[in-house]
Amino acid sequence: MTWSKKLSSYAHASQDEADRFPVLPGNMQRSDVERLLRRVAPAIGMNDGQLAVVLTMIDETRPSDWTDPTMEPVCFSMQTNIAYQTGKDERSVRRVEKILEQNFGFIRKEVAMNGRRCRYRRANGEEFRQGIVFTPLIEAIPRLIRLEADVASGRIDRSVVKQKISAAKRQVKSLLMELQPRHPNSQVLSELAQQFVGWPTRFYASVSARELKDHLDEVVSVVDKLKAFASTKNEESARPDKDVRQYIQDTTQEKIVTCNDPVDIRTARKRADMIKSMAQPTGSADCSEKQYAKPDRVHKDDVHRFGSHLTLKTLFNLCSDDMQMQIMISQGDRPNLDERDFINAAIDRLQPLGIHPTAYRDATDQMGEIEAMLCVLLIDRNRFHPVTPVLSPGGALRAMTRRHAHGDLHLLQSLFGLMKRETTA
Repeated sequence: MTWSKKLSSYAHASQDEADRFPVLPGNMQRSDVERLLRRVAPAIGMNDGQLAVVLTMIDETRPSDWTDPTMEPVCFSMQTNIAYQTGKDERSVRRVEKILEQNFGFIRKEVAMNGRRCRYRRANGEEFRQGIVFTPLIEAIPRLIRLEADVASGRIDRSVVKQKISAAKRQVKSLLMELQPRHPNSQVLSELAQQFVGWPTRFYASVSARELKDHLDEVVSVVDKLKAFASTKNEESARPDKDVRQYIQDTTQEKIVTCNDPVDIRTARKRADMIKSMAQPTGSADCSEKQYAKPDRVHKDDVHRFGSHLTLKTLFNLCSDDMQMQIMISQGDRPNLDERDFINAAIDRLQPLGIHPTAYRDATDQMGEIEAMLCVLLIDRNRFHPVTPVLSPGGALRAMTRRHAHGDLHLLQSLFGLMKRETTA
């Protein structure tokens, strides 16, 4: 190859390199960019008018240019057209374009002196383009994706706190329903009941995450006071009252459940056995959730003995490492574990497991807080089942809820099977 030809090839290679532009990451398309901007607009301070203009301009670009490294996405539509489509005047559109370029850094204006935007092919085949270039927005996409994750995390945090508030309020209601008939003249119970009645029944979007957490602390404080009241009255009577709910404060307590005669633990809406026996849930024909919780063949007496000595410490040891961590976070400085720590941990595990909050709410409505928590515990652990791992935690929980509605959910047998698998591993 001659020296001149080598120089020519180098020049072409340099030109090819110069003509390569950034593209959307992964499998993202132009429509994904539009959805992303809608989600993060409030977080970056973009108002509805600005969002409407930028989305309209994006819609005027060619979709393939967002994923073609040899082309840049460009809006050739004139300000008059954008103004007409968004219901604004040209002056407003011009002002938004300036903000998009200088404040947000999402566009680069490459227009003629008179603002003209166009494209045409020159005689040599090259395409000449003038317009609003969206390459800077493509370069900002990774940052916007991270921001979207932060925004979503904030929504998830609010959802988790709201669920914990609901669970704690159900505990308060249940305790009041059990204790007030036994102690109708108690000033303490009367004051706590008034506090309960004064709480808001729902929270609007304007309520901050800090306010939600403060309210959760308030509800938890009332739960603690009611449990302390019940404990004091039991000590004064020198024997447990059969009609007063027994709370497991000590992880070394003799037992928390029996197999055929379960302890009476209620939710705010209904009575719910602490643990019932559980059969495999139903699911779609192509999911393994139909088999994952199927109890191993065990003797009924073995299950009964297991249930008779099932303590919170034993239950803690059956949890996954992640759920154990959440339980300890919920316990905080309190010396002993308590059922609410397991309920809070189950709520905290929903998002990592991919279980929608409505699926858990349906489960608690159907079977109560305790059994719904045990379902999450089993699903969480059986993700790593050696034979039939759970592939769809959300589907598994809904299937277990249906089983419970049919009277065919056997939780104790599944917990016993999990214990056996742990001891033989």
